[in-house]
Amino acid sequence: MKNQKWNWLIIILFAGALIGSLFLADKPQNIWNALRSAKPVFIGGAILCMVGYWLFESLALYLVANRMHQKLSFSESIKTSMVGQLFNCITPFASGGQPIQAYRLKQFGIPVGKASCILLAKFIVYQVVLTIYSLILILLRFSFFVSEVSSFEYLVLLGFGVNCVVVFLLIGVGFFPKGSKKALYGLTSLLGKLHLVKDRDKMRAKIDKELDEFYTSFRQLKENLTVLLAPCLVTVLQLTIFFTVPYCICLALGVADPQYLTIISAAAFVLMISSFIPLPGGSGGAEGGFYLLFSMFFPTAGLVAVTIVLWRIMTFYLPIVVGFIFSKLKVKRRIRL
Repeated sequence: MKNQKWNWLIIILFAGALIGSLFLADKPQNIWNALRSAKPVFIGGAILCMVGYWLFESLALYLVANRMHQKLSFSESIKTSMVGQLFNCITPFASGGQPIQAYRLKQFGIPVGKASCILLAKFIVYQVVLTIYSLILILLRFSFFVSEVSSFEYLVLLGFGVNCVVVFLLIGVGFFPKGSKKALYGLTSLLGKLHLVKDRDKMRAKIDKELDEFYTSFRQLKENLTVLLAPCLVTVLQLTIFFTVPYCICLALGVADPQYLTIISAAAFVLMISSFIPLPGGSGGAEGGFYLLFSMFFPTAGLVAVTIVLWRIMTFYLPIVVGFIFSKLKVKRRIRL
């Protein structure tokens, strides 16, 4: 609870700094004129992109769960995904999303071990697709951004490397059960020494039970990896529509002939750069990365600042608000027969 208060404080402070940056970047009158002249149809398009992003996220979860023979309705998938969006935004490295989603899936009648397997499989799909997607964009637009942005190559390659490490760690959890179990046993012992776990034997027995259930499901998944093809395609669409948000904002603010491939490449690189920032939502790194890569498309610093504010509202603060609403909805618990 104390950590959550710090996370919210960080989010509020960066929100204030984001608004304050508008008035530092340009005259208030120029900022107001830029906002007033923004084309509503493209702002609406950016919002629709975010809605599409959430729906594709929910569809990917729905497909993974049902292909692993766990009955999950699409509406239940939406409720689970949106609560995950909230906790992904308000925790460092988006670490809070999966635990709350596992809890929500348990409420829908899916055992914790199987829920964890579903979420791991989905996360592996997301990270692998994101890594390949980013690699393709790097190959296509790397030379352009290197020529335009100072030190671009170091930041993007570091972010790409972080994503690769995450993929290998996730695959390691799924394919090396003995090592995973030893790591969890070691963590249990450490928590016991810190008096955070009272009964180590009971905790280990619970770990054994959940891991056995998890690896039973994961073994079935490994035997038929083709079931993940549809979630992979959905994730490609999900990422593409997410990276289209800044493109819509550029059109709304009157950027002359923005190149779609260049804009979505810049958006993907911003995501990579902010992925290793240990603050909720990659705060600071996301805004800084966006300014670094998108300032070349705008004639004034004020327009860049307006773009950053609109983009951050769409991709960070809006998911927090919508996710919070979903977190307050009553969940009808389903008992599995």
